[in-house]
Amino acid sequence: MVDFSVRSTEVEWMDDPSQPQAEFDLAYAELKKVNRLLGGIRAFERFLPYRNGLSILDVAAGGCDVGEALMDSSRKPQYHVVSLDLNPRGLKRAERSMPVMGDAFQLPFASRSFDAVICSLFFHHLSNSDCVQALSEMWRTARRLVIVNDLHRHPIAHVSIRVLSSLFSRSAMFRNDAPASVRRAFRPLELLAIAQRAGVPGRVVRSFPFRLVLVAEK
Repeated sequence: MVDFSVRSTEVEWMDDPSQPQAEFDLAYAELKKVNRLLGGIRAFERFLPYRNGLSILDVAAGGCDVGEALMDSSRKPQYHVVSLDLNPRGLKRAERSMPVMGDAFQLPFASRSFDAVICSLFFHHLSNSDCVQALSEMWRTARRLVIVNDLHRHPIAHVSIRVLSSLFSRSAMFRNDAPASVRRAFRPLELLAIAQRAGVPGRVVRSFPFRLVLVAEK
């Protein structure tokens, strides 16, 4: 039985750089579908200011799919996105956004460099203390807004993603990591406590179906 009262500390396959490139490619492609179909992009669009030219830093961008979606030429308004990640594998997938290799714990930008600093599905990979450090850096680098989009640790979310991944996923990495990510994820008060420890005046909002969004405005 899974204990959902506390965050799991198990290691996800995606955090192992020795995994083959083909597995990363498959997992990135499936994460892109999940973000588009299961609310990952919508969770950001709800809170980003509706104006052209907004500068956005996407921290721990992974396969860069969030930045690419926000810069889709068919959508309005038009944003400028920098996709940052320490792992160069996913940065190769950037087409519209600007890829930058960098550390989320020491962002290579001056304070207040971007209108908005965002992060998707990264915090559940971290310990609470590392989340505090990453959020502090995001807050330092933002001029106006910080948005952290992650998973809600919930039994229904866990069962749902296990079923969906077993039926539709071709990636062993995704099939392993998707339910593990839910077990490593947060409850609203836990994410809010991280913001408080970082000195960031944020609020946590639930976003359909099982996302938590931490929003902090300056």
